[in-house]
Amino acid sequence: MARQARIIILGQAMHVMVRGNNRETLFFNAADRRIYLDWLKEAAKQFACSVHAFVLMPNHVHLLITPQHGDSLAKTMQSLGRRYAQYFNQQHQRSGTIWEGRYRSSLIDPDYFLRCQRYIELNPVRAGFDSNPQLSNWTSFPSHIGGNAEPWLVDHQHFWSLGNTPFERQMTWAAFVKEGAPHWEDQQITEAINRSKPWVSDVFAKKLFKDNPAQVLIRRRGRPQKNPI
Repeated sequence: MARQARIIILGQAMHVMVRGNNRETLFFNAADRRIYLDWLKEAAKQFACSVHAFVLMPNHVHLLITPQHGDSLAKTMQSLGRRYAQYFNQQHQRSGTIWEGRYRSSLIDPDYFLRCQRYIELNPVRAGFDSNPQLSNWTSFPSHIGGNAEPWLVDHQHFWSLGNTPFERQMTWAAFVKEGAPHWEDQQITEAINRSKPWVSDVFAKKLFKDNPAQVLIRRRGRPQKNPI
């Protein structure tokens, strides 16, 4: 079966996920996570990707990335994947692949961007690892509320629209994340990324995919509002 073509629009954010092979552990300790983030920063800079958000779970990773060139995302993920796999196998005395196939990617409607960022930063809470996103050490949430920052992250224009000062943006974001997401929204995002389908509105699909907008849509019961905050 032919591989499904990835839908990428330059300058538009992509939700990206990679899993461990057979859902096995990818990060055994803080050192593993730190080196993965450091190499993500280097690869994104080298291949022109802006990283907006991340979460490093024990056996998978979620990223929110805007590629600047047609091959930016692929080169970033391929470079990072090869480099980390080599390190991981050497560090933990193992061999063979550590990844479950190709990375998955989902084009994100600009009006849904903040909801997708919330989904990523709430992943440890949703999975039951933490009771509060502030307790999660390996997400971008602390950077967005003025805590331990990853200075290489690039805030998206929709995040900048949350306030005129850093403090205003941090407070608004903290309240939005604390509010949580409805279950149907989490289901939509999960289904989109698992199937590598765009998470976009009907209007966005018809605007950008005029010939056959239905091919990129996942039919769903709910619809997120355009401007959540």
